[in-house]
Amino acid sequence: MGRGPEGRQAVAVFDDSGLVVVWTRAAERLLGVPRAAILGRPVTELLTLVDLEKLTEGVTVGPVGEGDPPGRWGLWPAGPLPGGIRSGVLDAVFTQSPVGLHVLDADLNVLRINSAAGGLRGASEEEIIGRPFSEVYSRFGAGSFEDALREVLASGVPIFDQRVAGYPLADPEREHIYTVSVFRLEDDLGRPLGLVASAVDVTARDRARDRLAVLHRVHARMGLRLDAVQCARELVRAVVPTFADVAHVALTTAELHSPDTDTTWGDTALRCVAGWPPEADEAPEVGAALDMPYGDAHGPAPYVEEAHAAGPTLVVPLTLRSVLLGVAHFSRPRRPDPFEDDDLRLAADLAAHTAVCLDNARRYEHDHAVALALKGNLARSGRTGRSALETAHRYLPTGLGGGAWFDVIPLSGNRVALTVGHVEGIGPEAMAAMVQLRSAVQVLSALDLDPHDLLARLDDTTRRLGEERVAAGTGGPLTAQCVYAVHDPVTETCAIARAGHQTVLVGHSDGSWRSGLLEETTALGGEGPPFAADEIPVPPGSTLVLLSGRAAPDDAALAGLRARLAGAVPPRAISASDLHDLPLDQAAVLVARTRSLDADDVACWEVTPELTAVSEARRWAVRTLEEWGLTETAFAVELIVSELVTNAIRHGTPPIHLRIIRNPADHTVTCEISDAGTAAPHLRRARAADEGGRGIFISGELSDRWGVRWSEQGKTVWTETAYTP
Repeated sequence: MGRGPEGRQAVAVFDDSGLVVVWTRAAERLLGVPRAAILGRPVTELLTLVDLEKLTEGVTVGPVGEGDPPGRWGLWPAGPLPGGIRSGVLDAVFTQSPVGLHVLDADLNVLRINSAAGGLRGASEEEIIGRPFSEVYSRFGAGSFEDALREVLASGVPIFDQRVAGYPLADPEREHIYTVSVFRLEDDLGRPLGLVASAVDVTARDRARDRLAVLHRVHARMGLRLDAVQCARELVRAVVPTFADVAHVALTTAELHSPDTDTTWGDTALRCVAGWPPEADEAPEVGAALDMPYGDAHGPAPYVEEAHAAGPTLVVPLTLRSVLLGVAHFSRPRRPDPFEDDDLRLAADLAAHTAVCLDNARRYEHDHAVALALKGNLARSGRTGRSALETAHRYLPTGLGGGAWFDVIPLSGNRVALTVGHVEGIGPEAMAAMVQLRSAVQVLSALDLDPHDLLARLDDTTRRLGEERVAAGTGGPLTAQCVYAVHDPVTETCAIARAGHQTVLVGHSDGSWRSGLLEETTALGGEGPPFAADEIPVPPGSTLVLLSGRAAPDDAALAGLRARLAGAVPPRAISASDLHDLPLDQAAVLVARTRSLDADDVACWEVTPELTAVSEARRWAVRTLEEWGLTETAFAVELIVSELVTNAIRHGTPPIHLRIIRNPADHTVTCEISDAGTAAPHLRRARAADEGGRGIFISGELSDRWGVRWSEQGKTVWTETAYTP
């Protein structure tokens, strides 16, 4: 067949008389004329058969090349016409593009859509063409979008990636999300003809992004606090409203109480601990006991609960190592979207992370409870000298309080020691040092040392413990602060010493307060003694406030405490509730209201330094106890007085004083013998043939406690005997 000068094969050939002798299928497609209608006919008839409106490509006519009879002409494609380019592109876009396309006229009626747009809409082309845009897309909230379309039509400024959500007829149970872009159509003079809108379904992409966001929120928020209930709260808040409309979590009884009790699938005792949003009627009330049948049919995997009243509901067991810790419920009562396979996979990831956090929390809570139980002994003193003081305290054993302590220690002669201390630092090392120093204070207090002398010895202990820490590589030098005060209800005085800068306040019954009682000194383990000390009068009704840290003079909480405790007539009782508002950095707070013993409960006798005075002292002691109605205790006290007075006359130095104190609150009788000597009596184990050496032994056996304390005037040997009221 004929070829052109460039070797191109002709799609049609005409002979020298102008008849069509070759008409190929390519010619049929190019000019739209069937072969049977033109073959063998004059070429002039071709012009009447070609529809120029549908012509998309031009043609070229010329002589054919060698190999054909002379005089023949051929026809070749000359390329697409300009209008054909636009038409071809438009046809390709509307027939092949996956992007939904809509052509609207100036009145916002739909002129044309492509197949993708019809699929997104869920309706045929015949149901859409010619209808108003707002009517066709009413399921997507098109009414509110119509104003934006008219703005594009008027201004020519396009809209890019506007998000539109709705439930198409093709998938009415699932919300679909589209990004819509709108452009204006114009003629050659720039006048608006209509709009073209493109819509891309981004539902899968957005759902995947939302699931990742939920998972990220759970990982970012959960586990920051080792609290099982807080973990449940973070879970329900993270999934609403992105993943679910309503969520609640119920935990097993074992999860809420003990890490050593495992809950099997047969044990369904659950308690709701978190729900969100709070006002949702579809979630049970927080704290309600639930009995949900979670059996082996589903096991630990999340599953969709069929026909639930709250709409599509996803049940997510929270398990770890085949142990049921709780159950999470995610429901969608506000939307019909069912939970998909990707949702179940997300729920499984959430359940796995939540279960680990719950297990960590309950084990921490268990260990924390054990630690608090051990440290709680600090807040439980035995005999606290109720006749001498009324006390209240606040103790925070966690956080900054890890190294804080307080104590109320009964001493001889109805005196009471008050101490508050704080080890610098936090953590197990500070806690261990706190226990050691508190124990040292208790041991040293048994020696009845003056407060400043006790702190000096405690400073030596602190230095030694610090050296041990440095040598063991478990910490640096140890420093601590401590206040030690001794209240004597007989003399109505209080001796106080302080190492460091802890706050000490003294309130008087007239409502005034004395601050700045002691100057600041170095801490224990620092430069060493002397430490600030003083002895002040504390008449009945005075208030002592000891804090574990320094308080600002203008602290509002401390000012409120002073206002509540001082100035009331009669003095109001103090309680731990008075201390709740104090700053948390005051980990240990001890408040004491002083009392005094009744004058009738104290009897004194001056002993003549002669052995004949022993019998007089015995008779005086028996007579005193009979006046108090303590005849059952008189025999033991009589022997104790006899032995102590005899030892004081033989081994002591005048003057010698005998004092007997009755403590009605603690039901004890204290016998004290004082002299000016400094020689310390000691317990001896006399042999069978020895005539002496049994005085202190007998006194110790007949009393509940005994001891010796020294003062600037000498020493005092004392015994304490309990009686039955």
